[in-house]
Amino acid sequence: MCRETKVVVVGGGVLGTSAAIHLLRAGVGHVTLVERDGVAQGTSGAGAGFVAPWSLGSPDECGAEEAALADYAIDFYRELNAARPEAPYRQRGCLWMAQTERDWPSVERRHTEGPADSRIVEPEEIEKLTGGVVRAAGILRGVYHPSSAQISAERATRALAALFAAEGGTLRERTPVRGLVVEDGRIAGVDTAHGRIEADRVVIAAGAWTNAVLAELGQSLPIAPIAVSRIVTEPLGMPGDLPLLFVKALDSGLKKSIWVREEDGRLMFGANYDTPSRLTFIEDGVPERFDQVDLDGVLEVKRAAETLTTAIPALVEYKSFRIKHGAPCYTVDGRAIVGALPGVGNLYVMAGCNEQGVTHGPGFGRVIAETIAAGGSDFVDAAVWSPGRFEGEPQSPREVAAAL
Repeated sequence: MCRETKVVVVGGGVLGTSAAIHLLRAGVGHVTLVERDGVAQGTSGAGAGFVAPWSLGSPDECGAEEAALADYAIDFYRELNAARPEAPYRQRGCLWMAQTERDWPSVERRHTEGPADSRIVEPEEIEKLTGGVVRAAGILRGVYHPSSAQISAERATRALAALFAAEGGTLRERTPVRGLVVEDGRIAGVDTAHGRIEADRVVIAAGAWTNAVLAELGQSLPIAPIAVSRIVTEPLGMPGDLPLLFVKALDSGLKKSIWVREEDGRLMFGANYDTPSRLTFIEDGVPERFDQVDLDGVLEVKRAAETLTTAIPALVEYKSFRIKHGAPCYTVDGRAIVGALPGVGNLYVMAGCNEQGVTHGPGFGRVIAETIAAGGSDFVDAAVWSPGRFEGEPQSPREVAAAL
């Protein structure tokens, strides 16, 4: 009788839980998901929850492969919601908006290079689509993607872990990985704080801590963990059918869009910013917790949001708020790193989400599962995410961050 294959997935975020459930359903053998803390207590707990083409990326950083991942995620999260109602799912579309003519060219690309159902919308329709949350007087025009969806990244990740366990997987929270076990050049298991777990295959999906897990093998990935902060207001009675909102406003001082969404009647918003705290994990290393991140980034997001009050008055109407911090990892080409890691047999990685892990995570989980189960994926051409593609490119986190 053949011995059952054992697979261990390290990391309880959206990438790790997606890999675990896909591996289990692919019938690869016994699957164990190991998480240092609790599921979704890292960057996935601060995820914005966009399920949309490009997400926070741009057309220059995404190809047909990423478009296929976005389409897959929309169906995947809808089915997850049907199986686990605690994972909310709403397909209310996404609005990309320009505040001035100077902002319009980059927003217009969301239409000219966007999904087939995208269309240009004028300010009056934008105000109607958002139930008055966005005021026509503050917007030049926009682009609407009706098929885009939104989830709660934290709740969806927890629901995936619960579904994985309910379907027969082994979930081990509060189990820090202390090292990887390699025998004869191949992975043989993981050493944890509670003992060794034998494995024939290991998938590392540890987010910003991925290189810390790989370090003892002399391995590292060319990723840069970038600190991000999101602001969540008190309940403001925001409509539950509010589309995802992206506002391009160069006059705010930010190069990229400010994003806004509804969550439990609250507003959740954020942006990419250039402040010292953004690079804190590169300069000082990634801590075990994100609760001591400097707040200059939060202040910059607040300042930028306040410049949009003619468009979205609610961005200054809240009285209290809380903060969520995360550390999505970026790559020099804007594409993730997914596949077998050269140098160690049967060791796989999922890293470098480029702040698009929610949209791309389910598809990456499928790619990893098909690669391990069948030796390759017929879903998409996974070579574009190959871990070995960076020869001659910046390698250290500082070099990668400088190249972004």
